[in-house]
Amino acid sequence: MATKATTPFAVKGINVTSPKGKAMWCKVTEPERTYNADGVLSTNLVCDPEDPTVKAFVAKLEELRDIALAETKETLGAKGAQYKAKSVFNEEFDKEGEATGNIFFKFALKDIDKRKEAGHQAAIIVVDTKKQKVSPVPLVGNGSIIRCVAYANPYTMANTKEVGISLIWSKMQLIDLVKYSGGSADDFDEEDGFEAAPEVKEDEFSDVDF
Repeated sequence: MATKATTPFAVKGINVTSPKGKAMWCKVTEPERTYNADGVLSTNLVCDPEDPTVKAFVAKLEELRDIALAETKETLGAKGAQYKAKSVFNEEFDKEGEATGNIFFKFALKDIDKRKEAGHQAAIIVVDTKKQKVSPVPLVGNGSIIRCVAYANPYTMANTKEVGISLIWSKMQLIDLVKYSGGSADDFDEEDGFEAAPEVKEDEFSDVDF
């Protein structure tokens, strides 16, 4: 049975811009539908926890979460005393299950099909290093350097008695692209024939998020 997120507090979410980090499992073009039939666009943003910009980002998220936790305890009274803070990030582990020393943040935009039907944002706005909109959006391979914009939304989980922050993804700055190939390019030899056209970049992006 899935846990249900609720918000019994008055504090509102905030718009945040992440530090730079490495993209992992970036689904920015085609929604993932394995666990959500309406589709989810998402990415993990892997960062060095000792980077000052990462520390500042964590502190901002923790401040919002802690306000929500305090309000949850006050609103729910005796029941609220059971609630605890959920970490705003996750530790990264390698294939052998060993901690890498890095952390990652999860950004997601859920229910893509329903959002389209309702006329809400259903795609991630992608810009380049000059803040120009990227079109078409390329497949983003692991290790690409990106920055994300999201709505940091506080929530509570009744089943786990935790208060956390979800990062509702809206925009991405593509700083250094590692192209996704579905496998290693070294599996093939170069041949004469089809060559992909250069990526097209359109419209200056004037938003100040990046």
